[in-house]
Amino acid sequence: MRYCRLASVALLAALAACGAGDTNAPPSLSLSGTWRQSGDLHDATTGDSHIHLGTFALQQAADQFSGTGTQSGICNSTTSQYTGPLADPSEFAVTAGTLTDRLVTFKRDICTYQGSFVEGKSNRITGTMTCAYTLNGVDYSFAGQWQADRIGN
Repeated sequence: MRYCRLASVALLAALAACGAGDTNAPPSLSLSGTWRQSGDLHDATTGDSHIHLGTFALQQAADQFSGTGTQSGICNSTTSQYTGPLADPSEFAVTAGTLTDRLVTFKRDICTYQGSFVEGKSNRITGTMTCAYTLNGVDYSFAGQWQADRIGN
Protein backbone atom coordinates (compact mmCIF):
# COMPACT_ATOMS: atom_id res chain seq x y z
CA MET A 1 0.00 0.00 0.00
CA ARG A 2 2.85 2.37 0.83
CA TYR A 3 4.30 1.74 -2.67
CA CYS A 4 1.00 2.78 -4.31
CA ARG A 5 0.88 6.03 -2.31
CA LEU A 6 4.46 6.89 -3.20
CA ALA A 7 3.85 6.11 -6.86
CA SER A 8 0.68 8.24 -6.84
CA VAL A 9 2.48 11.16 -5.19
CA ALA A 10 5.35 10.87 -7.67
CA LEU A 11 2.93 10.73 -10.61
CA LEU A 12 1.02 13.79 -9.40
CA ALA A 13 4.25 15.70 -8.85
CA ALA A 14 5.46 14.79 -12.35
CA LEU A 15 2.17 15.85 -13.94
CA ALA A 16 2.18 19.16 -12.07
CA ALA A 17 5.76 19.84 -13.15
CA CYS A 18 4.95 19.07 -16.78
CA GLY A 19 1.89 21.32 -16.79
CA ALA A 20 3.62 24.23 -15.07
CA GLY A 21 6.71 24.21 -17.23
CA ASP A 22 5.22 23.37 -20.61
CA THR A 23 7.03 25.66 -23.05
CA ASN A 24 5.73 23.84 -26.12
CA ALA A 25 2.24 25.36 -25.91
CA PRO A 26 1.40 27.41 -29.05
CA PRO A 27 1.50 31.18 -28.63
CA SER A 28 -1.75 33.10 -28.71
CA LEU A 29 -2.17 34.12 -32.35
CA SER A 30 -3.61 37.47 -33.31
CA LEU A 31 -3.94 39.29 -36.60
CA SER A 32 -4.43 42.71 -35.02
CA GLY A 33 -1.76 45.11 -36.20
CA THR A 34 0.02 46.24 -39.33
CA TRP A 35 1.35 43.67 -41.80
CA ARG A 36 3.67 44.06 -44.81
CA GLN A 37 2.33 41.78 -47.56
CA SER A 38 3.38 40.66 -51.01
CA GLY A 39 2.19 38.27 -53.67
CA ASP A 40 3.27 36.63 -56.91
CA LEU A 41 0.29 35.93 -59.20
CA HIS A 42 -0.09 34.41 -62.67
CA ASP A 43 -3.02 34.22 -65.11
CA ALA A 44 -2.83 30.91 -66.98
CA THR A 45 -5.19 32.12 -69.74
CA THR A 46 -3.58 35.45 -70.66
CA GLY A 47 -0.03 34.61 -69.54
CA ASP A 48 0.11 37.80 -67.45
CA SER A 49 2.03 37.85 -64.21
CA HIS A 50 1.79 40.30 -61.34
CA ILE A 51 3.94 40.95 -58.28
CA HIS A 52 2.43 43.19 -55.63
CA LEU A 53 3.64 44.81 -52.43
CA GLY A 54 1.53 46.50 -49.78
CA THR A 55 0.21 46.55 -46.25
CA PHE A 56 -2.75 45.32 -44.24
CA ALA A 57 -4.06 47.09 -41.13
CA LEU A 58 -6.15 44.49 -39.30
CA GLN A 59 -8.36 44.37 -36.19
CA GLN A 60 -9.36 41.05 -34.66
CA ALA A 61 -12.21 40.18 -32.28
CA ALA A 62 -12.41 36.53 -31.20
CA ASP A 63 -11.84 34.46 -34.37
CA GLN A 64 -13.04 37.19 -36.80
CA PHE A 65 -11.02 40.05 -38.29
CA SER A 66 -11.33 42.86 -40.82
CA GLY A 67 -9.41 45.93 -41.84
CA THR A 68 -7.92 47.73 -44.81
CA GLY A 69 -5.13 47.16 -47.29
CA THR A 70 -3.10 48.89 -49.97
CA GLN A 71 -1.07 47.50 -52.89
CA SER A 72 1.20 48.60 -55.68
CA GLY A 73 2.46 46.26 -58.34
CA ILE A 74 4.62 45.30 -61.25
CA CYS A 75 3.36 43.27 -64.20
CA ASN A 76 5.18 40.93 -66.59
CA SER A 77 8.61 42.40 -65.88
CA THR A 78 10.55 44.29 -63.26
CA THR A 79 10.31 47.53 -65.26
CA SER A 80 6.56 47.80 -65.90
CA GLN A 81 4.75 49.58 -63.04
CA TYR A 82 1.16 48.38 -62.81
CA THR A 83 -1.91 50.26 -61.72
CA GLY A 84 -5.27 48.60 -62.00
CA PRO A 85 -7.56 46.24 -60.13
CA LEU A 86 -4.71 44.25 -58.51
CA ALA A 87 -2.78 47.32 -57.42
CA ASP A 88 -5.07 50.30 -57.38
CA PRO A 89 -3.33 52.79 -55.10
CA SER A 90 -6.65 53.34 -53.29
CA GLU A 91 -7.27 51.65 -49.95
CA PHE A 92 -9.44 48.51 -50.09
CA ALA A 93 -11.48 46.71 -47.44
CA VAL A 94 -10.39 43.40 -45.94
CA THR A 95 -13.57 41.42 -45.17
CA ALA A 96 -14.83 37.99 -44.07
CA GLY A 97 -11.65 37.30 -42.13
CA THR A 98 -11.46 34.22 -39.93
CA LEU A 99 -8.68 32.72 -37.84
CA THR A 100 -9.14 29.03 -36.95
CA ASP A 101 -6.17 27.56 -35.08
CA ARG A 102 -3.32 28.73 -37.38
CA LEU A 103 -5.47 28.96 -40.55
CA VAL A 104 -6.32 32.39 -41.99
CA THR A 105 -8.91 33.21 -44.66
CA PHE A 106 -10.20 36.58 -45.86
CA LYS A 107 -11.34 38.53 -48.92
CA ARG A 108 -10.98 41.82 -50.65
CA ASP A 109 -13.25 42.95 -53.48
CA ILE A 110 -11.67 40.79 -56.22
CA CYS A 111 -9.41 38.38 -54.29
CA THR A 112 -9.67 35.50 -51.84
CA TYR A 113 -6.75 34.72 -49.51
CA GLN A 114 -5.99 31.48 -47.66
CA GLY A 115 -2.96 30.80 -45.55
CA SER A 116 -1.57 29.91 -42.17
CA PHE A 117 0.76 31.22 -39.55
CA VAL A 118 4.19 29.68 -40.07
CA GLU A 119 4.62 27.03 -37.37
CA GLY A 120 6.19 28.47 -34.24
CA LYS A 121 5.83 32.09 -35.42
CA SER A 122 3.17 34.63 -34.56
CA ASN A 123 4.44 37.27 -37.01
CA ARG A 124 4.51 35.47 -40.39
CA ILE A 125 1.74 34.09 -42.61
CA THR A 126 2.12 32.31 -45.96
CA GLY A 127 -0.51 31.00 -48.32
CA THR A 128 -2.28 31.16 -51.66
CA MET A 129 -4.63 33.65 -53.25
CA THR A 130 -6.90 33.92 -56.27
CA CYS A 131 -8.17 37.09 -57.94
CA ALA A 132 -10.68 37.47 -60.76
CA TYR A 133 -11.99 40.51 -62.64
CA THR A 134 -12.94 41.74 -66.12
CA LEU A 135 -11.18 44.74 -67.66
CA ASN A 136 -11.85 46.11 -71.16
CA GLY A 137 -13.76 42.96 -72.06
CA VAL A 138 -10.94 40.61 -70.99
CA ASP A 139 -11.53 38.13 -68.13
CA TYR A 140 -8.54 37.80 -65.81
CA SER A 141 -8.11 34.99 -63.29
CA PHE A 142 -4.90 35.22 -61.29
CA ALA A 143 -3.63 32.65 -58.77
CA GLY A 144 -0.43 32.41 -56.78
CA GLN A 145 1.43 32.75 -53.50
CA TRP A 146 1.32 35.51 -50.90
CA GLN A 147 2.91 36.20 -47.54
CA ALA A 148 2.62 38.73 -44.76
CA ASP A 149 4.96 39.80 -41.95
CA ARG A 150 3.83 41.77 -38.91
CA ILE A 151 5.53 45.17 -38.78
CA GLY A 152 3.55 46.86 -36.00
CA ASN A 153 0.84 46.49 -33.40
